[in-house]
Order: sequence, then C-alpha cells, then structure tokens
Amino acid sequence: MYSHIIDDDRRKNAELFEEAFYEKKDLNPSMHAHAAGKTVELPTDVDAELLVKVLSNPEMAALLSTLAKSLEKK
Repeated sequence: MYSHIIDDDRRKNAELFEEAFYEKKDLNPSMHAHAAGKTVELPTDVDAELLVKVLSNPEMAALLSTLAKSLEKK
C-alpha cells in the first residue's frame, strides 16, 4: 500500500548520492555540524527514546514525513 512512497524516496536518495559521489555536487563538510545543532522540544507525554528508534528507520521516517505533509494540507 505504501511501497510507492518508499520507492520514490529511495530513488531520490540514490540520485542525490550519485550526484554527490560521481559529480562532486553539493559537497559540504559542515553539513553535519548544522544538523547536529537542531533540537526539537517534545511534549511531556512523548517517549523520546521510542521516537528516536522509530525515526532511525528510514522507511518509517519517510512514511511519517509523508503523513505529516498530507495532514498539513488539510
């Protein structure tokens, strides 16, 4: 049911990797330093450890991201 979402994300990631690796595009060594500084304040009833485990799965993160975007449009 959701395979098309995951397949599209994998295809985009593969294209970005190929561009960065073979064409040396968008190589920014400080990219990870900016991402490390980002924090999110969670409501008190959210289990942060469980959330990290769920979001560490790329397929689940992509699915939740797509769901959140569809809810924003409503």
